[in-house]
Amino acid sequence: MRNILAITLAGVFALASVATNAAESLSHADLLKKVRDKERIQEQVNEQRVQQFRSQRNRQQQLLADAKARLAAEEAKSERLKAQFDENEKQLTQIAEDLRIKQGNLGELFGVVRQAANSMTGDIGTSLVSAQYPGRQGLLNTLTEADALPKMEQLRAFWVLMLQEMSEQGETTTFTADVVNEGGRSEQQTVTRVGTFNLISGGEYLFFDKGVIKTLQVQPDSRVLNQVEEFQSTNSGYAGLFLDPSKGAILQLEKQKMSLVDRLWEFSGFAGKTVMVLLVIGLLIALERIFTLYFVTGPKVQSQKKSSTPGNNPLGRIMKVYQANRNEDVENLELKLDEAVLKETPKIERGINLIKVIAALGPLLGLLGTVVGMIEVFQSITLYGTGDPKTMADGISQALVTTVWGLLAAIPLTFLHAVVAGKSKSIIHVLEEQSTGLMAQHEESNG
Repeated sequence: MRNILAITLAGVFALASVATNAAESLSHADLLKKVRDKERIQEQVNEQRVQQFRSQRNRQQQLLADAKARLAAEEAKSERLKAQFDENEKQLTQIAEDLRIKQGNLGELFGVVRQAANSMTGDIGTSLVSAQYPGRQGLLNTLTEADALPKMEQLRAFWVLMLQEMSEQGETTTFTADVVNEGGRSEQQTVTRVGTFNLISGGEYLFFDKGVIKTLQVQPDSRVLNQVEEFQSTNSGYAGLFLDPSKGAILQLEKQKMSLVDRLWEFSGFAGKTVMVLLVIGLLIALERIFTLYFVTGPKVQSQKKSSTPGNNPLGRIMKVYQANRNEDVENLELKLDEAVLKETPKIERGINLIKVIAALGPLLGLLGTVVGMIEVFQSITLYGTGDPKTMADGISQALVTTVWGLLAAIPLTFLHAVVAGKSKSIIHVLEEQSTGLMAQHEESNG
């Protein structure tokens, strides 16, 4: 403090000496008073600062002591909890060992129940019995995911569930359920469940998928659906029904199955379509020949046999030749009549040979298409192997379609050719018979 005072006085005197001219009006006594007043004020400020510093130091020391005390308490608590944790671990180990010893065979029972529940989860989920009794998988999921031994109530419920599944497999029941139709709308329908094989309603088959009953988009053949209607309308006795042992998988394949007509049209190829065109041409020719020979030429020839007046028909034109050459000798008349018969023969046999040719070309073109298709199948096998038998079978099926078209063309055209050829031969036979009769009549008259 003395040093500070000396420095302050020296500074004051220096300022006073420097500012002598500015403070000439002030006396030395006044100047000394002011200096001492400032010194006293400065001492008070310094004293306050020292007290503030000491107070803050004491407070920091108290805070430090409190923090050390809390740290010591927490360390003691941590040691105490650690010791308690170690003790609890020992007790839990001992309790688990005691539980294992007391459980005995119950541990094996838990494993068996869990395994059985896990294996039945998929069967119950896809079983048609679940369509009538939904929500049966909850118990199985609980038993499968459980980490502890199942309770007696759960074991009893599991046993009842297995008994229900077994007994319902031989039952045919009717119940009301929501059915999703082809448009995606859900509506209540009366559903008949035939064991675990089929669901039917309204004369149609249904299928059960992911907990939802749906209408089968593509129904089986009418032959099968007629059995469904008859089965649903039977109130007593027995009725037949086509069952699906795969629980709907076979019925689901119906929507992938193509009808014979669709398959023949889609997989016909160039050779098959060529055979179609030839078949149409052959049928048109055959129908025209049948109409002409059976309903035009044939009846006219038969009528002409009963009349002596020549008409506009093959036999009538032959009779006209006979009447025009009646005065000729027998040899010339015979030649004239033979010529007339030969003129009528092509008209009667017109198109018949073409039917025969088309009937022969059909199978040949079909065989050609089959051979080409088989070449493509073997080429695919060479490139991609035989890993997918389905693809190979589909290719062979497409190749055989052209053979089917060839046979479809050959069978009816061969039959029609036989019919038309037989009728034409009978008409020609009548013409030759009548021509011979005219010759005999002419020879008798001349003789």
